Amino acid sequence: MITHKLLSYAIISKRLYYINKVQYKYIQVSVIGAANGIGKNVALLLKQNRYITRLHLYDDDDRVLGMELELGQIPGGPAVSSFSGDAFLPAAIRYSHLVLMLTRTPRKLGYTREKMLATNALAVQRICRTLAYENPDAFFAISSSPINSIVSFASKLLSNYKAYNKHKIFGITHIDTARTRTLLGKTLNVSPHHLHVPVIGGHSDETIIPLFSNLLPSHYYIKQHQAEALTRLVRKSGTEVLNLKQGNDSATLAMAWSINEFVDRISEAFYGSYVIVNSFTANPHFGTKFFSGPTKVSACGIFETCSNFVMSEYESKLLSQAVPLINRDIARGEEHVQVIEDGRNLY
Repeated sequence: MITHKLLSYAIISKRLYYINKVQYKYIQVSVIGAANGIGKNVALLLKQNRYITRLHLYDDDDRVLGMELELGQIPGGPAVSSFSGDAFLPAAIRYSHLVLMLTRTPRKLGYTREKMLATNALAVQRICRTLAYENPDAFFAISSSPINSIVSFASKLLSNYKAYNKHKIFGITHIDTARTRTLLGKTLNVSPHHLHVPVIGGHSDETIIPLFSNLLPSHYYIKQHQAEALTRLVRKSGTEVLNLKQGNDSATLAMAWSINEFVDRISEAFYGSYVIVNSFTANPHFGTKFFSGPTKVSACGIFETCSNFVMSEYESKLLSQAVPLINRDIARGEEHVQVIEDGRNLY
């Protein structure tokens, strides 16, 4: 008789074997919001991606059609197609393995996260509805503000449309790890490419938590006061960019670079590798429905979310402060589904 333990091992082994065998030979990526400040830069970077076969660019702005022509003049890379207007949204995402939803209305001075949610919600709803009907098996990666609420909002919508798969929806938070590595590299006077620091929590000034106590390689070390100062800098990096751009635009270049890093790793997963991305995903390990951190992904989707970090006293304190804020933001996103279905606007 097979024991329960052996049976569990057999099931897990079979699942991991299946995950390892699934891979694609052709990758199509759709960029929704391709004509905005972030989207243009993402499109240029993805045109150079060695993994992508076809790149679909969509926007309500007809200038996206000119982007197709211009990118088509760059030798090599994926074939580019552009789509503009509601009628062409289904064609833009049909058959894509990865659908990227980029910021529709960028963060501006004076914009609360509630207002950003209300402003971006209708566009996200339209994408979710189309995705549910046209391509429910695609990976859906979101970089629309505010991530802490938009991901739960989109998840609730997809659930209502009978198309929710917690293993395939991501809130992209690679910008947090990029900023952390860069600032730490300057402090240590080493290349940030050699550093690894988990960044967990959420994606807002009050919920981003870099775990400098988990810094790798382990022979690098920073003092507690340095960790606290760097944490403040990481959390305020987006606001500093906004201020220097005179409050009219959020980070676009660094954000595009970090989104490209995310896509590059997901593309490796599609080709059969196990990869780690930093993303805000369904994760119950910290007392929230969703949580950001290192996330293991295969061609089938997410197969392991982060948990059980050894933290310093300072990091544990930040986590205890962040959890209720993340739960508040998640609830706000879920509640906004009913708001838009009722045709109301609270902000």
